[in-house]
Amino acid sequence: MYSESLPLLTNCTYLNTAYVGPMSTALAKFRQEQDQNFVHKGGEYKVKAYEILDETHEVIADFFGASSKYSFVVPNFSFGIRQALTLLPKSLKVLLLEEDYPSLCDAFSEQGFTITTVAQQLEVEQAIKARIEADQIDVLGLSIIQYTSGMLIDVDFLKELKQQFPKLLIIGDGTQFLGAHPFHFSTSPFDVVVGSGYKWLMAGFGNGVLLTSDNYYKRANSTPEVIYNRIFSGHFNILATASLRFAIEDLKQNDFPALMEYKQELAEGVKLKLVELNCIESWVSKRKSHSSIFSLKGGEKLYHSLLKNNIQCALRGKGVRVSFHYYNQMSELDRLLNVLHLPANTI
Repeated sequence: MYSESLPLLTNCTYLNTAYVGPMSTALAKFRQEQDQNFVHKGGEYKVKAYEILDETHEVIADFFGASSKYSFVVPNFSFGIRQALTLLPKSLKVLLLEEDYPSLCDAFSEQGFTITTVAQQLEVEQAIKARIEADQIDVLGLSIIQYTSGMLIDVDFLKELKQQFPKLLIIGDGTQFLGAHPFHFSTSPFDVVVGSGYKWLMAGFGNGVLLTSDNYYKRANSTPEVIYNRIFSGHFNILATASLRFAIEDLKQNDFPALMEYKQELAEGVKLKLVELNCIESWVSKRKSHSSIFSLKGGEKLYHSLLKNNIQCALRGKGVRVSFHYYNQMSELDRLLNVLHLPANTI
């Protein structure tokens, strides 16, 4: 179905979007055109890029349901999260999840915040709530989707948490979430969401988004202009920024809500089969919802076996991570199960 626009899919069974999203032929062509503009226009190319930067921020904000004044393109998650945290008072008490994305945890620890952690577990939301109540936490920082297990944090729970603790700042790593799920920042419980664009947004390397709220600036005693000046104090990656805008507009043109509806149905079918065959931990089926990232039971032996059979995946923690996006199909689960010598999917 997507073989013409995503040639990589014709060369392998690609279950590795959580590591890097494939580049489309349309984006590749667009990037070539951008380079040609640079070749022939030089300084004019740079001037034009700065002139349309606000317009690009409007495109980002519209797609994610945020304010364009509070939305920024950044080079990547790691850069963006550090810009946001730098402005917050270091006296704030922070709650993180154990074994969360290292760059997220490092960003908080580098700033000298007082940090408390809670273990990832089946009822992690209730553990978070209990720790916030006990330790008078000011900031909750977490990945909306855990990069190793695919655990999806219950956003409805976070909304209830925000109602109970209105002063709580919730800062989310959206790298494994943005582009993989419908999202409306302004109606969400998050005060800051940062994510790289090279995975589920399929925007290539060197770009990401930083979404901020009015509540964040009140707690930081700062303004969006300060963030803007920090991000764009020097030149920015014009090609990467243009690629992010192109990828987002492409998702909109291809009916992003419909793509996400299909992806959700696919992920649910994959989850049911993998749980049934005991390929993943049973806790996945006990959660209210889960992402399309799954950690298969097995280590390096399984990982190398899948690679040998031309199934692209990633070794993460004690498991082998596979991930399904809207361009994947149930037949690719069949292919995976055949390599695992398990009965193929019949859903």
